[in-house]
Amino acid sequence: MKVLISCFLFFFVITSRGQTIEEPPVSVLPSSQKGLLITDHAYPIGATGDIHKSFMMQYGVTNSLKLELQGFYDTYILSERFRSSVLAKVYINEKLYLLSGLETEVATEKTGVGQTPYRLGFIAGVGYDVSENLMIELKSNVQLNKSNVGAFGETQVTMPSVYTIGSKWKF
Repeated sequence: MKVLISCFLFFFVITSRGQTIEEPPVSVLPSSQKGLLITDHAYPIGATGDIHKSFMMQYGVTNSLKLELQGFYDTYILSERFRSSVLAKVYINEKLYLLSGLETEVATEKTGVGQTPYRLGFIAGVGYDVSENLMIELKSNVQLNKSNVGAFGETQVTMPSVYTIGSKWKF
């Protein structure tokens, strides 16, 4: 009986001391990430054959400064587009940041006729990281060159200076 009780106590002590207590996962906001982060996203092909894809490469220089390269590829009925932007994000606090950079958009007609139009714009805005999976941005895009690139693949609709409110939800 002594051997049974001794074995029981021995195994009880080993199992109770051998277990590690795990801390709950810490929320990792983009403001605290350093180094390189790469993400991408694509939608299924639409009923009209539209394709929409995007990628983002972010490099955290410091906790408060992030450099970002974004790319968007879209096809519409009349044209296909590639839009790319280079941004700098400066975090004011853990969740709020200012952003600024340049954006260029190149449009090619699917028929291949004519020269390739492009648009160059200056982006400035503010963003807020609600959580590690949700962000909201308010941006202004001021066109810097005179371009015949229209909105959403239409060459007849001129592209004005644009103010956008956008969000990204990662799941």
